Amino acid sequence: MMIIDLNDLPDEVLFYSNDQFYKFIEDCLGVDEMNLLKIQSIKNIRTLLNVPDVFAIFSVNCKELVDLKNSICFVDEDNNKNIMVKSGIKAGIDNLIATLKEKSNKYIKRKKNFKSSSSLSSATNRPNSNTSLSNIMISDSVDSSLTSTPAIALNLFPINDYIDLISNSIEKFSINTFTNIILKNNVDYTIFLTLLDANIDGQIKCGCSAIIKLGFRLNRNSFQLSSYFKHLKTSHCSMIKKKKQVFIQNLNKNDKLLDDLLQNKTFRDMNDCNDFDEESLNDDNDSSQIATNTSISSNSCSISKKRPTSSSSSNTTKKKA
Repeated sequence: MMIIDLNDLPDEVLFYSNDQFYKFIEDCLGVDEMNLLKIQSIKNIRTLLNVPDVFAIFSVNCKELVDLKNSICFVDEDNNKNIMVKSGIKAGIDNLIATLKEKSNKYIKRKKNFKSSSSLSSATNRPNSNTSLSNIMISDSVDSSLTSTPAIALNLFPINDYIDLISNSIEKFSINTFTNIILKNNVDYTIFLTLLDANIDGQIKCGCSAIIKLGFRLNRNSFQLSSYFKHLKTSHCSMIKKKKQVFIQNLNKNDKLLDDLLQNKTFRDMNDCNDFDEESLNDDNDSSQIATNTSISSNSCSISKKRPTSSSSSNTTKKKA
């Protein structure tokens, strides 16, 4: 089970759904808590935050809830309608919901501030404007000397846009680097990005469980992926190693199938040749038999024709006598 720090959750958690959501709940709380949400078809964080009471389901007498109720609650032996949810389970779910609500509120507030700052930046950077924000100089006096630093106006993208850009770059890298291996986000790796004021904290959890830090470049408004690319190319990444082994195994299977097909074809061709030779031999025997019979028949005819001639000669001799 993966250990999750609820005080340092990435923004992506707010968008988890279905299997990814249930896996998150199981890692944070446990299997029983996950089944409690799953049996109610609570499939994402937004739905969870809008459910008034996730334990209200136990007020219903339903056979599908018997096993779950016995795992999560204490049931009164005299009156099975009288139940009490175990304190640890209730406290864990309540704490998680409170943490997610707080994070959701911060995210919404930060997004609103981002939109307003982006609008201000766009208005400041219009072509007709006499001064641009990027040329504003912030001056401070340090040791009686004047130091000027240009302020950088950042037009940050939404988090999901950065995730798309990163996943597309990784996919292109895998196509160009490996043979028949295409890496996909949330399948072979997971991207975690968290917006921190004017910076974005990023990291990738590889399919081999390694976690690689992603450096955000303010001047280019993009992430540096060289560390993860280097990790993928080394022999330490068991995920890539496994994919290569699977590819080689499939290749060997295909080669074996091809060899079997070729052998079967050769065997059929040999049988066809043998059948043809036997047919030819039978035809030759039949022709030979016909020729022999014809010869015998001809000889018989010749003998029968000669016999009357012998008889006629004998009669002629008697007359002379």
